[in-house]
Amino acid sequence: MTPLFFTTPRTARYISLGEPGPAIEQVWVCLHGHDQPLANLVEQLRNLDTPERLLLLPEALSRHALAPADGAASRTGAAWFAPDSLLADLADLATYLNALTQEVLARCAPGTPVTVIGFGHGAAAACRWLAGNTVDYTRLILCAPVFPIEIDRRATLVALPERPVLVVSTSNDTYTRETIGEGLIQDLLDVGLSAQQRIVDSGPLPLAALGASAPV
Repeated sequence: MTPLFFTTPRTARYISLGEPGPAIEQVWVCLHGHDQPLANLVEQLRNLDTPERLLLLPEALSRHALAPADGAASRTGAAWFAPDSLLADLADLATYLNALTQEVLARCAPGTPVTVIGFGHGAAAACRWLAGNTVDYTRLILCAPVFPIEIDRRATLVALPERPVLVVSTSNDTYTRETIGEGLIQDLLDVGLSAQQRIVDSGPLPLAALGASAPV
């Protein structure tokens, strides 16, 4: 039995911290991790929420309920791709993120720089999206990045434009050894990209560690 695919419009959700307009000096597209609720991502990014910076937080298209934690209210998680529909999911991801980013940038001043930041699986999603060379971005930040085995990491990195890449790891990463950045920095350098790594404490990302205190 072979699954068949049918393309249909989807209604996506996103959060915008900041209002698009001529006063915006930076746009950051922020991709959450696997099953990471957007409210959790907002908390991680609160140090970046400044008047001149617009934070765009798209939610992945595959939404589903998460088990409540200790009697708390129900939560929603989302995934950027599934192992058995990877190519279709990546195509939908690119269509979605291209359209949303272009709509936001059209309401900002021409040439407003774009930073893309991805967490966990969102880092892999960001790399696959940007490898399509559709969005003109300034730099890429990968936080505790996880590339599922279904995604060829080296082939994805080769296709990225020549933009700086920052790999951010926390001092107490507990996901996999990959989130600590082992091998990824070397892969980035091997394909000719400028790459650096920063180690930060868990919690909201500090401005200084990201070099985000001034326009980029």
